Amino acid sequence: MENIKTIHIKDKLKEMGIALEDLVLGDFDMIGEYTAKKARSRDSELYKEAGAFFRPNYERGMLIYSLIKKYEVESFLEIGFGRGYGTLCAAMAMEELGNGKIVTIDPNFDQDFLNHLKRVFPQEWFERISFMQGTSQEILPTLQEDFDFVYIDGDHTYDGVKYDWENTKDRFNKFLLFDDYHLPSKKEENDIECAKLIDEIEDKTKQLIIMDRRIFFDDRRYADEDIDYGQVLISRI
Repeated sequence: MENIKTIHIKDKLKEMGIALEDLVLGDFDMIGEYTAKKARSRDSELYKEAGAFFRPNYERGMLIYSLIKKYEVESFLEIGFGRGYGTLCAAMAMEELGNGKIVTIDPNFDQDFLNHLKRVFPQEWFERISFMQGTSQEILPTLQEDFDFVYIDGDHTYDGVKYDWENTKDRFNKFLLFDDYHLPSKKEENDIECAKLIDEIEDKTKQLIIMDRRIFFDDRRYADEDIDYGQVLISRI
């Protein structure tokens, strides 16, 4: 990671001129409750000592929201909907701006789950979202437009991340954000190879934003220097 700058999520928000106290953590907590909260194994020590559930990296939604609001992003392409945390944080920001559209790509949308989300969150958010079912290899060639902001959070294998990068690197006007960059101190799982591809990208704006329970409560009690995970942002503005 010799060619990448590193910044803490709190410092990144400050760099953008966003005061933490101006963000409503409850909004992200509410979105995360339905789309991102995770359960621990009952066999783990933290299940016994800290509780059954935890909030994994809700800061990623805060970053997406803040970039959209600060820089008036009008179009957002997401590769990898998952359970929808990133998409809904983007939709909340765009609704507050009064403008914007979202395209989210995923091969495994669950319509019953989407209907449940629509009963919980404002209908206006969903009017901004186009759900495109399929892999990025199937969908990206069909999209004609460029986007202000691209978020790559799909296939995390080296080849998968490379395909998504190669097919979006010339199609964003403001930002491209990669999920799941692991520092060398962490042995990556076989199917999470994002850092390997990201390290090959030559771009002076490339910035690793350290996050994951740095703003939201961390019941693991990790110090900032113990966190070996973040997201990588590339900027065109």
